[in-house]
Amino acid sequence: MSLVKVKRFAQVTIPADIRQKAHIDEGDYVEVKYEGNKIVIIPKRISDKSVDWTKRFDEAVSEIRKIAKKTGITEKKVDEAVKAVRQRTSR
Repeated sequence: MSLVKVKRFAQVTIPADIRQKAHIDEGDYVEVKYEGNKIVIIPKRISDKSVDWTKRFDEAVSEIRKIAKKTGITEKKVDEAVKAVRQRTSR
């Protein structure tokens, strides 16, 4: 438990160890609500609709392909691995 002081304009600083555990970084959004006699802070992820997610996905796949090529993983091996996982999880 950490004791924090309410400062000017009702601002509080979330202690670093709590921010790290909650994966809250500068600029992130949090939801603040009052439940019973407690103030609850919940980290929120806001997606920017202006970001081209298809482009980011393609870039990620491109990086994965580079790694696969360096390590000798073929599409056939990936297909076999996916098939094996699907068989195990469908039971």
